[in-house]
Amino acid sequence: MFNGDSDYQSVIDKINKVNSHGLMHKLSIPQLAIVGDQSSGKSSVLEALTQLSFPRDKGMCTRFATQVNLRRNPALQEDVLSAKIEGENEFNKRHEATKPATFHAVIKEAVAILCQTSDISDKVLELTLSGPNQSPLTVIDLPGFINTTLDGQEKSLPETIRAINRRYIQEPRTIIIAVVQANVDLNTSRALCEAAEHDSEGMRTIPIVTKPDRIEPGQVQDWVEVVLNRSKTMKRGYLVMRNAGVGQEGLSWEESRVEEDKFFGSGLWNAVPTDRKGRVAVRKFLGTLLFEHISKELPGLKREIDAALDAYKKDLKGMGTPIATTDEARERLSDAILDMQPRVISFLNADYDRDYVPAFKNKEIPSSGLDPFFVRSSLLRQYHEYRLVMEKEYNRIPRSKIVLQIARYKGNDLPGFVSFTTFKNIVNGHYLDGWEKITRTHVREMHKHLTEAISGFLSHTADATTRDVFTHVFDRFSRQQFQKIEETIKDVYEDESTPFTLSRVYQETREKIIKERPKTTITTSRHDPPVIDTSRASIDSPPLSSFSSFGTPQPSQNGWPESPQPTQQYMVDANDENTANEFIPCLTAYLTTARERIVDKVLMETLERHMIKRIKEYFIMLSRLNNTELQCMLESPTLKRKRHDLETKIDDFDHILNDL
Repeated sequence: MFNGDSDYQSVIDKINKVNSHGLMHKLSIPQLAIVGDQSSGKSSVLEALTQLSFPRDKGMCTRFATQVNLRRNPALQEDVLSAKIEGENEFNKRHEATKPATFHAVIKEAVAILCQTSDISDKVLELTLSGPNQSPLTVIDLPGFINTTLDGQEKSLPETIRAINRRYIQEPRTIIIAVVQANVDLNTSRALCEAAEHDSEGMRTIPIVTKPDRIEPGQVQDWVEVVLNRSKTMKRGYLVMRNAGVGQEGLSWEESRVEEDKFFGSGLWNAVPTDRKGRVAVRKFLGTLLFEHISKELPGLKREIDAALDAYKKDLKGMGTPIATTDEARERLSDAILDMQPRVISFLNADYDRDYVPAFKNKEIPSSGLDPFFVRSSLLRQYHEYRLVMEKEYNRIPRSKIVLQIARYKGNDLPGFVSFTTFKNIVNGHYLDGWEKITRTHVREMHKHLTEAISGFLSHTADATTRDVFTHVFDRFSRQQFQKIEETIKDVYEDESTPFTLSRVYQETREKIIKERPKTTITTSRHDPPVIDTSRASIDSPPLSSFSSFGTPQPSQNGWPESPQPTQQYMVDANDENTANEFIPCLTAYLTTARERIVDKVLMETLERHMIKRIKEYFIMLSRLNNTELQCMLESPTLKRKRHDLETKIDDFDHILNDL
């Protein structure tokens, strides 16, 4: 079978070289895998295919996966066996080239190494049989399925075996050779069941029927129909082999072939085509299948390897050049600061560079509507929302409450005038407290968004060696600046707690309000003065929006809302009513100008001042890090292992591509 075909040998060798680099654990590769129940005849199939006498002792089989490579080498005078286990260098050196006669000793030693602490191993024993007359073939024998365990065995053994088998047969490039013994019900085959689970269309599954000589005479025709693909149809049909019969275990491979040919050459089995029965036919069939399968899958495999190689190189590049000392770290950080500072300032000024915009222009904007990749536009939106909320919260308290406060705080005031203390109490108690809470809430959210946006920009822009220190120090800078922002808000509202009366804007606004006020005389009742319930209305009450005890305020003729008449507590007379009429335009004008002044100051003196305009202070903090703080830039043992792993993979994949 293809003994003289160098192309065939070359194709098989390519996949074997790929396997030698451990690629099967990273990508799906073309391969043949033999699966079956324990004692189903898998060992006999392997022996028939490879001419190696596999042990049948249960203590020596089904313990780990075994990859058998048959390789034709005309330069050799006789067959040579080599054995290899990944990570077992001493074992590999001892068995670089031995005689096939030592095969059982090799298997025994492999069992001792791989199964010294467990009943089964997920490592692979790789056997290569090279010789002048070998037909190229590679096949992987997997541990046989079992349903239960013996005393002393691990209870998880059946599931462990199943997991090892699945790791191979679920790969889309694995051809599944399902060994089915003919003296049991076909429907009970665990191998066919597992194969069907991962190859539902049956394109990758080929059953091999074993032990046909042990079928009851009355059932032979039924099994012939199965092998002829007339009973349980399989896309690739069936193969059938005869194992060594009882008392024939000592026969040579050639003697067993002769006995097999006699068995299949007569009787009902004569109806099965010669290319579907017997070890020679099966070996040729599987060899041809593997050659065609590898040839078909190689182009796609190369593309996947190219893609994986590019990904590994990108990851390695992303790790940057390793840093070994704090002096190197300081030098690297200084260079990074010079590069990063103008980029961050440009980012905050919405002056995005050509590399940045393409990377994020198609990113989906979060449901919040705040785009962290283009922070200035989102920040301006938040500024606008804060201003709108402050305008919305500028609710006029009920006119009767104004009258109440005038009555409560009056002393030696002239009729028609409100004392400065009364004015201050009304402004502070009913407006500034609520505005300050609103301001702190909005500034906190704006600061959070700005911090996340800058941190994201730093993570995107900095390389792996400086990224952590950039983000860590920025987090510290952000927390420090937020404390200053909180202090600024406190200062703003402390300034406003004493009403500012020297405002030209206030005077102009007041005159405009008085001019536009309806010319209506408000009369008051001359009845007994009402009693005000101070338990429901006091100088320390929250903003108007939370007052429910007054009912729903109704507009009055002068534009201020009225509320249901409260119960009597303070003496309110006509002078208080008239004073309120004169006072309300003053209060309206002052609140209008104060609110606008507060909003402008907050927007200019919090985030804009302490975060955006002071961003250079952040880079000064970076430049002043001490040696202890620079330790985080040194490559950790974990990163060293990751770098070594990536470099190894890149080297392996480069060699694989050259081999392919």
